[in-house]
Formats: sequence, structure tokens, C-alpha cells
Amino acid sequence: MKNPVSVSISDEWKVLSPFLDKALELNEEEREAWIDEQPPEVARRLTELLREHLGQSTDGFLDQSSVELPIVAPSLTGQTFGVYQILSQIGEGGMGSVWLAERVDGRFERRVAVKFLNIALMGRGGEERFKREGRILGLLVHEHIAELLDAGVTAAGQPYLVLEYVEGEEIDRYCDDRRLDVQTRIHLFLDVLEAVAKAHANLIVHRDLKPSNILVRNDNCAKLLDFGIAKLVEGNDRAETRQSQTVAGGQVLTPQYAAPEQLQGKAITIATDIYALGVLLYLLLTGQHPNGGRGRLSPADLIKAIVDCDPVRPSDVVKQTRTMGDLAWVNAANRGTTPDRLRRALRGDLDTIVAKALKKEPAERYSSVTAFAEDLRRFLTDRPISARPDALSYRAVKFVRRNRVAVALAVLAIVGTAAGVAGTLLQARTARMERDQALRQLARAERASDLNELLLSDVAPVGKPLTANQLLEREERIVEREHNPDPSNHIELLLSLGDQYSGADQNEKAFHVLDEAYQLSRGLKDRSVRAKASCVLAGAMLPVGELARGEALFKEGLQEISDAAQYAPVRAFCLLRGSEVAYRNGNSQLALERALAAEQTLRESPVQWNLQELEALMNLAGVLGDAGKFREANAIFEQASALMTSLGYDDTQKAVKLFNDWALILSYNGRQLEAEKLYRRAIQISRSDQTENAVPAVLLYNYASVLRELGRPLEAAWYNDLAQAKARNASDQILLDQTDLLKARLDLDGGHLSRAAELLEEVQPRMRSKLPAQHYAFAALASDRSNLALATGNIPTAMELADRAIEIDEASIRKIGQCAAFMPTLLVRRAFIEVQARREDLAISDAAKAMTIMQAEMQPGAHSSIMGRAYLAQALALKAAGKREEARLASQKAFENLKAALGSNHPDTRRASLLAGNESMGM
Repeated sequence: MKNPVSVSISDEWKVLSPFLDKALELNEEEREAWIDEQPPEVARRLTELLREHLGQSTDGFLDQSSVELPIVAPSLTGQTFGVYQILSQIGEGGMGSVWLAERVDGRFERRVAVKFLNIALMGRGGEERFKREGRILGLLVHEHIAELLDAGVTAAGQPYLVLEYVEGEEIDRYCDDRRLDVQTRIHLFLDVLEAVAKAHANLIVHRDLKPSNILVRNDNCAKLLDFGIAKLVEGNDRAETRQSQTVAGGQVLTPQYAAPEQLQGKAITIATDIYALGVLLYLLLTGQHPNGGRGRLSPADLIKAIVDCDPVRPSDVVKQTRTMGDLAWVNAANRGTTPDRLRRALRGDLDTIVAKALKKEPAERYSSVTAFAEDLRRFLTDRPISARPDALSYRAVKFVRRNRVAVALAVLAIVGTAAGVAGTLLQARTARMERDQALRQLARAERASDLNELLLSDVAPVGKPLTANQLLEREERIVEREHNPDPSNHIELLLSLGDQYSGADQNEKAFHVLDEAYQLSRGLKDRSVRAKASCVLAGAMLPVGELARGEALFKEGLQEISDAAQYAPVRAFCLLRGSEVAYRNGNSQLALERALAAEQTLRESPVQWNLQELEALMNLAGVLGDAGKFREANAIFEQASALMTSLGYDDTQKAVKLFNDWALILSYNGRQLEAEKLYRRAIQISRSDQTENAVPAVLLYNYASVLRELGRPLEAAWYNDLAQAKARNASDQILLDQTDLLKARLDLDGGHLSRAAELLEEVQPRMRSKLPAQHYAFAALASDRSNLALATGNIPTAMELADRAIEIDEASIRKIGQCAAFMPTLLVRRAFIEVQARREDLAISDAAKAMTIMQAEMQPGAHSSIMGRAYLAQALALKAAGKREEARLASQKAFENLKAALGSNHPDTRRASLLAGNESMGM
């Protein structure tokens, strides 16, 4: 019998770090009581680490730094600390003071800004967290973000930062001093948005964006300061109160630029930064603050204005300032224009863009900084923005504005100057060629959407509803008969049709259409069409189990196109398909890398489409969850859901996919009741005629799986049978294997052991013919066989197979980056077998390992069935070891988690309740 699987030092540190942060924030008495409440293995390691910390602190080890600085004195000018000499004080505020320093060790010359933070901001135990977070934030490198060179705490306990010294002016003053016009200000603001987007991509929110934190050098380069300092000061998930002026409840903010949710003590997200950026843009465009005079409002009035009052539109505030005399002319002159011209420049799109960024509800703002920036770029190029209704008259005006030369020349052509106009048009076309190549890709997608609209409005007989399959068949006939002079457009329609067939579980038809598109595309010179055809066909290979061919087609498609900007949309599309291929191959790390690359490509694309951004967010959230990063995944699913709502897709198949994928990750995290609600929501959207005929097979299977976990086997079996029938009709070989595995689990739960054994034996060779040898699905299969052996009373075999399951999963995570979300479940299952084998110490250890892994990714206040079962296994082991009181405490925690995650009537919840003495049976 093998020993329990050991955890590497780096993995152990990842799971223990949050516990250590919490322990360091408590005083000695509180710390001892809190540690006693933790799992035994966690408590033991925390005690050892804290003992080492105390010894090293006594020796001064933790205080060694390349820069040793004392607590800030009234003046440090002229003093030398380490390799830096303080030259002068730059500034002072609620967070502390900033000093200009230069390097004096002779190795090289460099001026830096040394920022001494207010000790009161740190909180108890903040020093160690500050150092660790400082090293992380030092990796945030961007041309428009002031580099964080060093962060630490001096021997006297004074936290400090060593930052890149930026010699420049605050952005609003810089623009006014140079009388920059509106368009130039927007271009400069776009650099700021690019830097903020970089930080958001690294899951860092600034929280205090304002002019004094954005300096512009003489070379017109904007630099953001203090990025991530709020994270350094505050730490993770600390409760925030945001009502005071400079520092509120440990949260650094400036009220004039604070979002409503900051002042109300609600959750901080990327939308918080978007609001502050909206305030900044308002100020840059108008010279006024959106909530009235910054210096004239009392704190109470300012908070009321931010939380309750909608700001005046930028164009209207310019109109209002005309009555103030000189102020209107000064603000306009600072923008190189007159008040009337400034008002006209701001009226319309800029009013709309700023208003969307300043919405009171975070979900109503731009879904991302990238979307905010894209609307500004659209404004600059006279293209329709996403933040306003897309009326025909509005699009027509925008077309004329962005094609003034072409329209004027067309008019001239009508009156008889066609020859000269043709030459000019040719020159204009050449100048726009690179941008238009990307625009054509979007136009082809819109052509497919137009065809769908035609089917829904013109082809369907009046008063006679058509099913989705009938619409697809009619669409196929239209595409077949279409005499399109542009073969690229025809192929694009075929790809759209094939994708829709695939989404409707008609895999054979999908393959037929997509293979035709692929073959036709081989004869084209347009690389983007060839690439897309390869990548769409790659996705169609997955349901039929041809995973290797799917990977080959994805790579072929990606190789067709370069990194040039005009290929960005199709490159992002291919990367998203490649992420899906990697996920189905079980390679979570590769899936995550491709998803992140797709998101980065979209941010840099000259042409962006909100639907593609939505798909990128959904994909990224899914692969983060598959990698066990539940907290990050949940945050991005929330962002994707807000974007979906803003686009009006709440009742579409995109909503079905989003809710299905989100529910799946919640289920991985042991939050089955929450997952079940999302699955039901997805099913309700996709149902037709009050039946499940139109519900995707994979959604039915996932719903059946969560119903089984919730202890509802009859419903689970019914939905699984529906899913299996659909999978068989669609020739979805992988889903057929999954439905058979679920059947085996339901048989095992119901005591039908021989039938379960037969199914497991049948499925294994089929899986081996389709999946890579180290796919984590084989860990799940070994675990199922272990449970079967346990049910038959064969404990040695059960233990051997449980060990094998963990070995497979560890190898897949270590060698090829496969799914990390399943490990806690495997450890808990082995712990229950160890209880049966009377190996209580091993059971307690495995349960504790599962808890530490889960705790690192659980949201504050959340409960998990995995945590609940880990505590339950621990309670059973403690009871068997004669530790009745410890067993009772563990079972009480098991009960709390299981009741919240699975419901009070679940057998495991009732079992935990009995062990905890919550019912008359007692222990």
C-alpha cells in the first residue's frame, strides 16, 4: 500500500500563504485560537512557519534589504541609505511622503522616487504581505506604467517603495499648458487606457486613478503611478469601508475620483477603475469635474453627488459655463477652440461614451477598458460606437463622415468627372488597404448575420413557426444556390452554417459543410479565410473524438497568418478554437495560455467586435476554472455576464453556453446548489415547446451530473438518458463515453454493482482510443473503479486504485499542465477509504491537504461540498481515533459546508449533522 502523495514545497507555499497572511494579522491570543480551528496539518505547518518567522525577526533577517531606511524623519534631504541618497521631498499626502533620490554607488546613474507609506495603512501582519506583493507587482512592466523597482520594510518597520522617477506634469495640467485639442487629448488618454488594460489583464485594479497619479513627460509619454499600491497596502479580500477622505477602512481612495461602489462599501472590480477613468476623461474634455466644483462641495455633498446624481453631459456643462464668462473661454482656449465649437465637438458620441463610463451601476459601464478604448478609437475614425443605438441614420452619417473624400468624389462622378475620380479613389483605397483587410473579416461575419436575419424575417412562412433545424436546412439551401462573385464571402457563409450545425449537435452535417468550406479555401490567396476555415474545422473534430486532427488543423490555421495587425481578429478566433482543442485534450495549461493570447490579440486588434470579446472572456473563465483557479474564473464569468447583458444576448445560445460553463466551474468548486440554478436557467433559455428537444446534449449531461451530486438520482438518470440519445444521434463519441460513465456512477450509488462494473469495463478501451494517455479523465475512471471496489468490500484494491487515481492526476498536472481542479476530490475520496482501512492518520492528512488546496481558491464566506466532505472524512477518522470532541467540531464544519452546498436533506449533510450531535441520535 502506497504512502499518501506528498506536496511540493512550492505548492505547499501557495496553499499556506493565505493562511499565513491571516495569522500574521492577528494578535498572539487571537492567533492561537484561530490556528486551533484549522485542519491539523495546516495548524502544524502554520505553527512551524510562525516559529521560524519569530526567530528570523529576532535576528533581523526579514529586515535585510538593498535599501535600509528608517522611519521617515521630518526631513531626509542629504541623507544616504544603502545605494541611494535623498535629494529632496517631492510630495506628501494621506498615503505618506515621496522623496527624490539618486543612486550613488558608482555602478550607474539613476534617479528614483522613494515613497514612504503611512504605517497605519499596513495593518497588523502587513509587512510580510507587503514584501511578497511587492515582488509580484514588480513584474507589471509597461511603457506607460512607472516601474516599481523595489518594495520592502525597513528595520524600523517603515514600509517603502522605490519607483521609477517620472519627470513630468499631471495629465490635465500638461494638456492645458499646451492647449491640446480634444482629439489629441483623447489620443493621450488612450495611452492611459492601454496601461490600465495591461494591469487588469494581470488581475490588478488601481482603485485610485486621478490626475496626480498620471504624469506626462515632455516627450508626450504618459506614465501611471502607484499601480497596485492599493493591493500592497490592503492585501487580499479585506473588508473595505470607503467613507473617509483619503484612507477609508484601510482602502486608499480619493473621493473626487471614487466610484459609487467604493463609497458604499461594495465590491471593487475593474468597473471601479472604468468609472475613475470616466471622471478623468470628463475633466480632460471639459475642464470641469462631473460632480460639480471639486473644491466647493462638502464631503457629504460630494458623496451624495457621486452616489445619487447623474452628471451633466460634457457638452451641456460647456454650454452652462458660457454664463460664467471667463471660465468658458479659458477652458475652450485651453483646448484650442471656442466655447461653441467645443460644445459641438463633445455633443453626441463623446457625451454617450463618457456617460456610459460614469454609470452608477458597475454592470452598466463598459465591460472592459478595452471596450472603452475601442469606442474612443471609433469616435476618432468616425465609425459607429457601441455605446449608442445603431440606427440606420446614425450609421449613414458616420459612413459619410469617415468617407468624405470618397463621397465627394462620387458626387463629382455623377456630374461628369468620373475619370479623374477613379484615379483618386484608387489612391484612397491603397492608403486604407491594411485597415480594410481587417474590416472585411468583420463584414463577412456581418454578412452571415444578415443571412440569419433574412431567414427569420423573410423565409419563415407567416404564422408558421420553424424549428432551428428547419431554419438551418433552409439556410443551407440558400447558401448552396447563392451566386456570390466573392468566394471568400461564400466560404464565410459556409463556416457560419457549419458552426451553427455543430452548435445544434448535428455533427455529421457540420463536418460536411465545414469540410467543403475548408477545401474551397485552399484555392484562395486570402490567408485570413484559409486560417479561419482550418480553425473552424478543428473545432468540429472534437465531438467525434478526432482530437489529434483538431490540434493539427488549429496549428495549420495559425501558421497561415502572421502577427500583423490586419490578421488580429482571425488570429484571436483561431486561438480561442485552439484553447478549446487543448481543453478537450486535457491540457489546461495550454488552454489557458491560448485563451490569454486570444484576449491580448483582441486588445491589440485594429477592429474589435464585442461578440468576439464576449467569447474570449467566456473561454478564459472556463479554462481558469479547469485549472483550479476558481476565484479568478468566477470574477471573469461575472464580467462576461455583464457584457452579455449589455449586448442584449441574455436569451440566446451564447447565454446558454455562458451559464453552462459557469455552472460547470461552480460544480468543480463544490458549489452544486448554485450550479444547479445556472443549469436550469440555461435549460429554460434553450427549451422549445416546453420540452428538452432543443437543449444541447452537453448541457443535459452536465445537469444530470449535478443532480446526481445533489442526491437526486431519478432526475439525474432521466436527463442523462436524454443526453445520451442526443449524443448518439449527433455521433458525439466523447459525450457518449461521459454519459456511460455517469450511468455507471448512478448504478454504483443505487447498489447495482455488476452493471456498474460492466459499464466501466466497456468505457475504458473506448476512452483510450480517443484521449491522450495522461488525460485526467483516466484519473476519474480509476477513482470510479476505486469506489466500486470499496462498495464490494475490497478495501486493499480500493486503496490501490485511489492511489493510482492521484498518481495519474499528479502526473498530468506536472507533465502536461492538465486539469488541476479534480485533485481535492480525489484526496477526499481516498481519505474515506483510509477511514475504512483504519488508517486514521492518513485520512486526516489527505483531508487537510484537500482543505488547504480548496481554501486558497475559495471566495470569502463561500461553502463547498468538497470542503464539507473533507471535514466529514476528518471527523470520522478523529472519532475512530477516540478524539470525540475534535470529531464533533470537524463534523460541525462539515455540516455547515454540506448544508450550504448540497442542501439539508442530502445524505452526507444528514450524516454530518448526526456526527455533530445536531440531531437526537448524537454521536
